Amino acid sequence: MAAMADPAISREFSLLAHKYLDLLLEGQRHKALQAILDRVDAGLPVNTVYIDVLQPVMYELGRLWQMDEIDVATEHYVTAATQVLMARLFPHALNQRRISRSMIGCCLGSELHELGMRMVCDFFEFEGWDTYFLGAITPQESLLGVIRSRRPDLLCLSATMSFGLPQIRDLIRVIQGFSEDKIPKIMVGGLPFIINPDLSTAVGADATASDARLAVKVADTLFQPETKNVA
Repeated sequence: MAAMADPAISREFSLLAHKYLDLLLEGQRHKALQAILDRVDAGLPVNTVYIDVLQPVMYELGRLWQMDEIDVATEHYVTAATQVLMARLFPHALNQRRISRSMIGCCLGSELHELGMRMVCDFFEFEGWDTYFLGAITPQESLLGVIRSRRPDLLCLSATMSFGLPQIRDLIRVIQGFSEDKIPKIMVGGLPFIINPDLSTAVGADATASDARLAVKVADTLFQPETKNVA
């Protein structure tokens, strides 16, 4: 298997990421999940697993698929296994302290890739936010209805490919035209915004962040006066 793309990841986490992905590519889901769960039981923080193990695994998975080294069925298998793992990890890190802030996270319109947004929502939950995860292929009208009924403090939107940017821009314009007295702050993320953070301004968002850990930090600053952040 090729080396993970992020040189900042320590050798320890890189080896764990390689082991996890290799086991899944061999079809050994139970062993792969247990390798992570054992490390968490030994004290490895869940947020570290998300950012330093699972995130690079999913980047590598996408690279393997783009290079035709794996087929879409294998990509789906690894993604589904990782969703199962995240569900099992979630109770380990859930923060009982709540901070009276809420967010909605979704992948708009035709966007199929929801794992990154699920990570973002989990990180907000770990920090005491109340989250409402809508997942992939969320129709705009349905999302608008949820925003009006739940009145969140923050809306997080994800785009994996650049063709999703017009949908995000159009949605933000609609939200900014709301007559309601509470309009949520809007944060965007995904590969196009990582490559070019200025796109967040172009679509009308309040902020962007390059990963789930930074998203929480940037969101905290959005509720301070006269603040607009990109990370």
